[in-house]
Amino acid sequence: MTSTPKQATRARYNLPAGLIFTAREQKQYRRWQILYTSLKSTEFGLIPTATEYENFQQWLKKQDSGYFSDVFDDIYEHIKPSTASSEPTIASLCRHPLHPIATGQSHLRCPVCQIHIHINYMRLLTRMLHSANGRPLPRTGTPSEQQENLYLAWCQGKLSTLRQVCELEELSLREEEWSRTHADTLREATQSATKALELYWFETAECLSIKQRSTKNKNVTFAQDTNFLPGRPTDYFLKRSPRYEPGKYTGDDQDDDDDVSEDSEDYSSARVFVPGAPEDTHTMTMETVTGKTSTPRTTHAMGATQIS
Repeated sequence: MTSTPKQATRARYNLPAGLIFTAREQKQYRRWQILYTSLKSTEFGLIPTATEYENFQQWLKKQDSGYFSDVFDDIYEHIKPSTASSEPTIASLCRHPLHPIATGQSHLRCPVCQIHIHINYMRLLTRMLHSANGRPLPRTGTPSEQQENLYLAWCQGKLSTLRQVCELEELSLREEEWSRTHADTLREATQSATKALELYWFETAECLSIKQRSTKNKNVTFAQDTNFLPGRPTDYFLKRSPRYEPGKYTGDDQDDDDDVSEDSEDYSSARVFVPGAPEDTHTMTMETVTGKTSTPRTTHAMGATQIS
């Protein structure tokens, strides 16, 4: 799952460790690199990886507590693991039980502790980037050297975290395959890759896990009397179309009044209001006002109907 800092590859930007360390911490970090890593002299003082940062912080805690022994720091790595099949494999540094698929393998940390290291390291890089007011967009301004380097360090840390997540996803699939045949033998205290993924997604997206949903086959059923032949063209529905045939495609329950025009209606008995007329003559019929039985032309103005 993890490897020692001496075996870790350093394919990354040549960014100074001063981006995240104070002047005093840089001296201590350089001393730690000389004592516990096999890096080249040209690589001293570069920004650490997430695992290196965690190892350095643990070393600082021992220095502050007065514990200066350098001989037995990794004593658990030299202890021969138990061969009993009933006992789970234990990580040498965090001392957490591992999933049974890790039996016979040597791991410094469990998957949960390993992803927790990356989460804490990304929080540090994010906090340092925010303290420098972030990295401005190209159209809003030119970033300073400090902002550009912090942004590169953040991207470098994020890529490393995503690589770790990809490894955990592969391990989680292997754990699921193992659980199909050993469903009742997994202990609750086991720190598996599945738990590590749940921790990562909860800390970054506030959800337990993000899994790709399996596509389900959906079937659509039709009635037995469904006609799948092409229907009539749209032009046959338009009354203005030369292909339209009146009454051919209309329903039997259509009202006869739908084709009646407003100009053909009889308004002779309609009540009208005549401005300035006595109160008893406010309401009259069209025939009384005009003396004609034909439909008059009416205009509406100021809320009253005037006769012309």
